[in-house]
Amino acid sequence: MLILVLRTAILMAAMLSGCLQAGTLDDIRALEAGKNGHSAPALDGLRLPESNTPPSPGLSEKTSPVWYPLSDGRRVDLQDWKLVLFMQSTCQYCRQFAPVLKSLSQQSGLSVFPVSLDGKGDAEFPDVLPATPDVMVEFFQSGVPVATPTTFLTNVNTMETWPLLQGAAEAGEVRKRLDDVFRMALDRQAGKSLQAHSQE
Repeated sequence: MLILVLRTAILMAAMLSGCLQAGTLDDIRALEAGKNGHSAPALDGLRLPESNTPPSPGLSEKTSPVWYPLSDGRRVDLQDWKLVLFMQSTCQYCRQFAPVLKSLSQQSGLSVFPVSLDGKGDAEFPDVLPATPDVMVEFFQSGVPVATPTTFLTNVNTMETWPLLQGAAEAGEVRKRLDDVFRMALDRQAGKSLQAHSQE
């Protein structure tokens, strides 16, 4: 369920910001058809606005990896990951943290998916997805206090989510925490791979 909710939310936000191309809508229609054997009638009349932005890759296109080096010598492909930022427009710490996160995103290539508790964006992230109760439960069920800003690191392929930061932070602190969490995620992934091979 979380996978469907998050993928739908990510696709909706991208459509609202004009980032999707017609090929992606075709991919969404194909995914819907694959689930139940029928096309998605709600998508049939959907057309994207004309945009002057260069095309972004669709779901079916494999783009070149965007490598992020880790302190232990390993690296991760940032296209497999997304930062999910919980924010609200009236939060002073969100306004302090948003420029730091946006700059880091632009420098590294790690995209940010903003979710707003009050449904409103800010200067750095004007296009947000409103936080629904289902989304809140999925992200905060592990005992992380509901506060803004809170940032999670999510693997877009497995939908595994890791708490990254709570509160405002400077760029160096965000990079250190990213390094720590990426290394934990890779270690966990390697452990799962070893367990799967030992059970065969």
